Amino acid sequence: MLDGIRERFIRANQSSVQRRLTSEDLERINEMRANLAKGEAATRPSRYWEELNKMNMAQLNEQGYENFKKTIALNYFTWMRILPWDSQIVFLCKNLSFGTITRALRGAFTICRQSYFASLGVLQSFSYGFLTLLLWEYLFKLSPPAGMMALREPAEGNPPIVSPRPGMAVSQDLGNSLLEFDTFGQAIPATRPSTILELGAGYGRNAYTILSLRPQSRYVVVDIPPALWVAERYLSAIFPDKRIFRYRDFDRFDSVADEYSQAQIAFVLASQLSSIPPESVDLIINISSLHEMRRDQIDFYFEQFGRILKPGGHTYIKEWKVGKVLFEGITLSEADYRPPAGWTKVLNRTARVQTKFFESLYKKGQDAGL
Repeated sequence: MLDGIRERFIRANQSSVQRRLTSEDLERINEMRANLAKGEAATRPSRYWEELNKMNMAQLNEQGYENFKKTIALNYFTWMRILPWDSQIVFLCKNLSFGTITRALRGAFTICRQSYFASLGVLQSFSYGFLTLLLWEYLFKLSPPAGMMALREPAEGNPPIVSPRPGMAVSQDLGNSLLEFDTFGQAIPATRPSTILELGAGYGRNAYTILSLRPQSRYVVVDIPPALWVAERYLSAIFPDKRIFRYRDFDRFDSVADEYSQAQIAFVLASQLSSIPPESVDLIINISSLHEMRRDQIDFYFEQFGRILKPGGHTYIKEWKVGKVLFEGITLSEADYRPPAGWTKVLNRTARVQTKFFESLYKKGQDAGL
């Protein structure tokens, strides 16, 4: 029943009154969509993403790129909870003191008067604020390195900002990215360059965090439109001094290999993943998108991960323990994520805060695939 309600909600929000995207924006997004459709079947969106992207496009047209952190970001990994027994609220309240929870409540009542999400009302703003403030209090409790906690949310995209401490301008997305970095950051050496590839990067919240904390790294964003278009525009604006390999169609990777290898940030369609050179990536990341695909797609992407990951490299995934793929009638569990032979689990546990998720960090053996 709940799944049916969610499907009807997505279909009911696939049209817009305004047209905030320019003809050039739409032309580029449509070019990406056309080229994705020509690619391997396993890289084409699941029915869930076909329907969800119709809503994403409507939201971009209605509110514009300028407000994407208050619209399409809510369809990625930004949470608004209104029930006190929600699993994230329960985890955070169990791990924080009564005084800390009270302080977060006071802050949330201040936030709700700002009505961050005008189309949703003050209740959702309160819920977002309360959950986000609790998340940041939990991060303070973990005592991460000062450099992590010094990061601030970029103003690009008009984010819903909270201030867990005076003068702090942060967001829930930034908090979750720091929480995830606290898990997989060990796989990104601070003393030498690494190449990180993220499948399903959304608008680029993790790319921003990693490139800020490990500025010597290269980052490859692999996604489908309109997310790839948003991420390209966003990260290019946030890191104007970095060399960018902008998305483009190509028949042979050789024709773009030099430019790709010199870029510090690259944008690639999911259908182009099989063109990425073998054993060229140090860390692969997938957060909350493999569980929105069919099993054949999951198998395809793990096969590609095994091909492009360097021996000794790592892969981090964070997915629902049990997830239903809307519009497909498929239920996935942790057993459906089958890494290639020769990989070992460095870490496997219930995710912190999002306790309905599991997170795993794998390491590829030095002789795997040889």
